[in-house]
Amino acid sequence: MEKIHLEIIGTGAYLPEKIVKNEDFKGRTLYKYDILGNRISEGKEVTPEKIFEMSGILERRYAGPNETPSSMGTLAAIKAIDDSGINPNSLVGIILATVTENSNFPSGACKIQQSIGDHYKTQIDDCIAYDVGAACAGFVMGMGIANSMVSQMKGNYLVVGADDIPGVTQDDDQNKFLFGAGAGATILTPTTSERGIKGWKSSSNPYNDKLNLIMQDDKNFLRMPEGGKVMKRAIGSMIDISKKLKEEVGWDRADVYVPHQANKRILDGMARKLDGEGSLVYQNIEKTGNSSAATCPIALDKAKREGIINDGDKVIVVAFGSGLVTSAVALQF
Repeated sequence: MEKIHLEIIGTGAYLPEKIVKNEDFKGRTLYKYDILGNRISEGKEVTPEKIFEMSGILERRYAGPNETPSSMGTLAAIKAIDDSGINPNSLVGIILATVTENSNFPSGACKIQQSIGDHYKTQIDDCIAYDVGAACAGFVMGMGIANSMVSQMKGNYLVVGADDIPGVTQDDDQNKFLFGAGAGATILTPTTSERGIKGWKSSSNPYNDKLNLIMQDDKNFLRMPEGGKVMKRAIGSMIDISKKLKEEVGWDRADVYVPHQANKRILDGMARKLDGEGSLVYQNIEKTGNSSAATCPIALDKAKREGIINDGDKVIVVAFGSGLVTSAVALQF
C-alpha cells in the first residue's frame, strides 16, 4: 500500500467579465523598461496581428475595479468545492498562490477562508491558511506543499492560484499585451491509492535582473526587460524538471503536460522538445493570456472539462516563474 498522499477530486476556475482583445491595443505605443523603470527603447506601435504572432494570444481578461486575487480565488474555490462535493468544514488547509493580492494582512488565503465560510453560511475552523509567493510557479508549488503536509494534517486541502498581472503592468510597457487576470482552484483529498500526486519537484536559480516586480511611484510594476532570454530559460527549465520528475516517479512518459501558459512560443518549444514522447502539451493561452499563478489551475480545470484529461492519464503540471522558480507535479488520474 502506498503512503498517504493527495489526489484531485474537484477543480474550478474564474475569469473576470472584462475581455480585452488584441484590437484594443491597436495604435498603442509600447516601450521596453529596465528594472529601475527607465525607458530603454524607442516606442513601437503594435498591431493585433503582431501581438498574435509574438504571443499566440487573441484576448485576455482584466479584473474589475473591486476584484482582487482573493475575491477571484474565492469564486474559483466555490466552483471547486461544489465540483468535489466536500463539506467546506472538512478543509484543513487553504493555500493561495499569488503575487498581486492588494494587501497581505491578513493573507489572501485567510480572506478566502472567511469568504467561503460566508458563502456556505458556516465557519471554517481548524484550518491553516496562508499565501505562497512564487509568481507563475506558485500554484504548482502549492500543490506540492499541500501533499507534503497531509501525512501530519489529514483532511481536505484547497489550493488556489490567482493573479491580476495587468494591474501591476504599465499601460505602455512592451509586455502589457501578454497578461490577463483570473483564478483557478483544486480540492485535494487524502488517499493511499494509485491515483493522485506521485511526486513533485521545485527549484530556484537566481536570475533576478531579468524579471522583477518593483516599487515605482508608490505602486508595484512588473519589469521584464529581457523577455527573450527568460523564454529560452523557461523552455529548458520546464523540460529539465519534468524529465527529472518522471525519472523519480518511474514514468517513461506523460500523457498530458499542463504547462504555465506564458507565451505560445514557449508552449510550442516544449511541444517540439517532447515530440518523441507522443504527449499532448495543453494550450489555452489564446483566450486567457498569461495570468501568472492562475494559468495552470485554469488550464487544468479546462482540460478536465474538455475531456483532454481522463481517468488513467499520467499528467505533469509544470510552471516557471520569477526567482527564477521552476515547479512540477506528477498526477495520476
